Amino acid sequence: MNAYVLKGWGIECDEEMKRAAIASGCFGEVRELVLPKISTENWASIAWPFEKGDWVLLPGGFSFSDHFGSGKLLALCLRDRGFFEKVNELGLNLLGICNGFQVLTESGIFGASTRLLANAPGGFRNRWITLKAPDKNIRLPVRHGEGRLVWDNDLPVGVKAFLHYADEDFRNGSRELVAGLISQQGKSLICGMMPHPEIALSPLDDPDTFATDYFEQHRQGLWQEEGAGLALLRKIFNKEIL
Repeated sequence: MNAYVLKGWGIECDEEMKRAAIASGCFGEVRELVLPKISTENWASIAWPFEKGDWVLLPGGFSFSDHFGSGKLLALCLRDRGFFEKVNELGLNLLGICNGFQVLTESGIFGASTRLLANAPGGFRNRWITLKAPDKNIRLPVRHGEGRLVWDNDLPVGVKAFLHYADEDFRNGSRELVAGLISQQGKSLICGMMPHPEIALSPLDDPDTFATDYFEQHRQGLWQEEGAGLALLRKIFNKEIL
């Protein structure tokens, strides 16, 4: 099983995503997919080195500089070139983080009415927060201006929330405080979230972790521990999150 990380045209967290995918130990190889190339090709007519069960990772950033809305142009680009049909045909898995999640929602893959809108109250949020994961509360950073997740009526069949905001000091207006969605579609697992697990590979990545320079042994021990983000990514890649 290999992973492919989207790269280029405003995506900023590709290196962090690649590092996290390697650190997870879940993949034989972690490769790059360069956007200027795939945006000019028809995915339905070209051969790519994907195999069943591989992961395509859509990192955070500002694809196409978020012109016309976060993720809209990249979603249109991928959809019109048969990317999502290729994912379904080959049984690939998708993970979208922040801008990548916005791309997935704009593509309609989580349902036509599921969207990510401007935060309410408005403004860009850049901080570490507490979230409720399936088995425990964790801390991850958020960095978004359009992270308010909404949908009409109920979520589509097969789509469910797996991550919720659980920080009394953080609100962005998301319905039911949902921070991430997951869906099993055929042989493909589709996962999207606004927080950035790829930034939390070690407890020391969290700025609130207590580990002063006076306790070098303590610091070294924390560097060797698994961070909450890395643990979450490993569960996703191993499909233990369903």
